[in-house]
Amino acid sequence: MPVNGIVHLSDAALIAVHALGGLAAAPGRLVQSKDLAAIIDASEHHLSKVMQRLVRAGIVHSVKGPSGGFRLDRPADEISFRDAIEAVDGPLSGEFCPFRTDRCDPDNCIFGHEITKHAVELVAYLSRRTIADIAREAATLEAPAYGAPKRLDSA
Repeated sequence: MPVNGIVHLSDAALIAVHALGGLAAAPGRLVQSKDLAAIIDASEHHLSKVMQRLVRAGIVHSVKGPSGGFRLDRPADEISFRDAIEAVDGPLSGEFCPFRTDRCDPDNCIFGHEITKHAVELVAYLSRRTIADIAREAATLEAPAYGAPKRLDSA
């Protein structure tokens, strides 16, 4: 049975969106992989693989070496969640059904067209929502800024 890629986003896709949010919180600066992994609480190894995909997609710029790191390759308001997810998981489509079988007739579905309608709405939302939205919303929170390393309180 085919994998339902719109309902279940991969861990890599979630890491991509969070990593881009972390980079957006450091505009114009290079962020090292180890620091970015700590900021988003991800495995450095897994993050590295995700970042390679984002670089290949032209979303992130990479500088090698001890003073290197990553930065956004285009403005955060021009990077949608869909861009990030598709760079990692491949194309999203609103044409899916979690129940589809070989004998299924989409034109005569017992669920009507509701599932397709909501899938299309979700893909449209992911296309509109940008990495800049994360930065704007984080600025209004009373919590530490997005991208700030976690603070460990001693007990």
